Amino acid sequence: MSMSPEAQHDADVAVIGLGAIGAMAAWRLAVRGHGVHGYERFGIGHDRGAFSGQTRRFSVQSQREPRLTPLALQALDLWRGLESATGRSLLHLVGGLILGPSDAPALVAAHASARAAGLDHEVLDSAELKERFPQHLVRAGDAGVLDPKAGFLRPELSVVTAAQRAEELGAVVFDHTRVLGVEPEADGVVVRTETGSRRYAHVVVAPGARARDVLPAMRTAVLPRRVVQAWYVPDDIDRYRGDVFPVFERVGDVNAYGFPVVDGATIKIGIYTTGHPVVHDTDNPPLTVGRELLHLFRDAVATYFPGLHADPVATTIGLEGYTTDGQPLLGALPDEPRIIVACGFSGAGFKFAPAVGDVVADLVTDGRTPRDVDFLAPDRPLADWPPDALTPA
Repeated sequence: MSMSPEAQHDADVAVIGLGAIGAMAAWRLAVRGHGVHGYERFGIGHDRGAFSGQTRRFSVQSQREPRLTPLALQALDLWRGLESATGRSLLHLVGGLILGPSDAPALVAAHASARAAGLDHEVLDSAELKERFPQHLVRAGDAGVLDPKAGFLRPELSVVTAAQRAEELGAVVFDHTRVLGVEPEADGVVVRTETGSRRYAHVVVAPGARARDVLPAMRTAVLPRRVVQAWYVPDDIDRYRGDVFPVFERVGDVNAYGFPVVDGATIKIGIYTTGHPVVHDTDNPPLTVGRELLHLFRDAVATYFPGLHADPVATTIGLEGYTTDGQPLLGALPDEPRIIVACGFSGAGFKFAPAVGDVVADLVTDGRTPRDVDFLAPDRPLADWPPDALTPA
């Protein structure tokens, strides 16, 4: 008797990339009883992607897209669910502050998002900011929005925890395994690796900045960029602990984000001085932080964070993946419903990761999701990156 197509599958679904999005997708799929194979090019919880760096921001307010607020609220419940299932502390709600010129679009949007969703929040004028948060430079005309449901996640621990929980529920993880191709066939989707091939009913493509290395359709859609994070020593460390120094984003004339002390010695700050440089060879990204960038960091820190030693004592380099409209791609490929992409989340994706994983599980299980994510569909009108961004000079 011949085997049915289902019987020829090695598992129900393969998840390619076990970083923030992929690890959460594997967990949520395994919770629903799917047979899951997860593929990771590096080790689980590695330091070469967009999620690494000790801390990642969590907030339910949105500075760009209010339709993401419900997803953040769902993610909050799922983060707590993962903590409950594993006994690990992942999410720390120390509050979050967005500050800058009162008319800065990102600040205005965050306030509007909080009002529209009925979220608890507090609006601070420049005098209140200066009194409550003297760690920041505050000028006349500055304002802030304080979000009590904001804080930070421990990303490496979160990714490892989600992957381990998926394994406990029956998933199989292939780490240090590079995927060379994803190829639809009549009876499934083949995942080809350096050591062989396997067939699945569905494949979830979530390799972050390395999406174009896996799927040809992503080559002009998701652009890998290099991101540098840096750590600074406070003059008075007690002024930078989580109970008095919330997670922050500074917007307007400088774009920066940062976190309270989590290691007992330093705080992390990311500064967006220019567009992150494109990485054309994801196997060999540049790992040196040049003097010019360090000087830009130093000048910004000296100006906006006067209580810190202005030179970084540590830096890390990771790769992030962006689309041209700044929104991620989430959904089945237009011509291949068995391949689901979850890419381009860099910049604000980590906090949503469990909810995104649950959306992926919806799509695999039912072919649709009740969540409002149509605006993230891969077949939406999306400009390609210009050729000079995709090809080395």
